[in-house]
Amino acid sequence: MKPMQSPKFRPLLLALFGAALSISALAANTNYRVANAPAATAEFNFSVTLIPIPGRINAVSAALNFDPKNLGKTTGTVSVNLSKLDTGIGLRDEHARGYLGAEKHPNAIFTLSSIGGIKNLEKGKDITGTAIGKFDLNGIAKPLNAPITLKFDGTRVNVSTTFNVTLSDHNISIPGSDPTVAVKVNFTLEPKP
Repeated sequence: MKPMQSPKFRPLLLALFGAALSISALAANTNYRVANAPAATAEFNFSVTLIPIPGRINAVSAALNFDPKNLGKTTGTVSVNLSKLDTGIGLRDEHARGYLGAEKHPNAIFTLSSIGGIKNLEKGKDITGTAIGKFDLNGIAKPLNAPITLKFDGTRVNVSTTFNVTLSDHNISIPGSDPTVAVKVNFTLEPKP
């Protein structure tokens, strides 16, 4: 008996082959990029002479390589464009960019070397772990372990993290400001060829 090679079975075979490729792409290491850049944000909160200054940067990009079934070996970068920093007052934004060294080092970059505490993504569940890597701000990279929460819908991955940055670690001094800045980053990743 011949295998199913008649013309009426070809569409079925092609569909099964395509489905197998899609499943294997999700099972193997895949490149992921930010899915909706305007919705990718970095928010920060700090005080200058006891006045709270919240801000936002709507310019987060990410390129990660991971296998949803083996997150420990995840690598990649998350970059925040400091020229898009917005505190609601233009002059204050300019001063903040100057203090952060944005002209010479326009991006704050987290280089991810691994994820700890999470083995694999589970569809529809919030999973928490630790992003392990280095955070580069003002041209100075320092080790950073940040808590992360991941939510997987079967294709896309929502990523959120909150961590503190000690400004003096990056040779940044803002007169009258808090020594640390609380940073919150949110973005959604999708597979990219």
